[in-house]
Amino acid sequence: MRVILSVFLLTSVLFGHKLYILADDDGKSLHVKSYFTKSSTCKSCEVKIYKAKKLLDSGKTDDNGEITFDMKNKNIEIEVIASMGHKNSISYSSENEIITEDKNITAQKMFMALGIIALIFFLLRVFKK
Repeated sequence: MRVILSVFLLTSVLFGHKLYILADDDGKSLHVKSYFTKSSTCKSCEVKIYKAKKLLDSGKTDDNGEITFDMKNKNIEIEVIASMGHKNSISYSSENEIITEDKNITAQKMFMALGIIALIFFLLRVFKK
């Protein structure tokens, strides 16, 4: 009876410290949340993003156990490393289309908008006379 009770207590302690990973994306950003239990988040845990065993990105979770990355690939591996040897990883496949916007295009749009505004003020000044 003692053996059964000991095994039960040891397994319940082990499952109490399991590291859970939740991931979701919107096509632009990958949102990762890691926690031990509902009330115990994985604070300052290291999160690594892999594609074909190649490290793509890494960072540390905030006080809520959350971190956000730019979404660059549809199929990735997410690994979370916590203190005291806790570690877990999941495979993640996005169902959304990856949205990438070139930063140069954004700058071009901004300069074009400023040019149009300047043109409007110029035309108002010409017609006012």
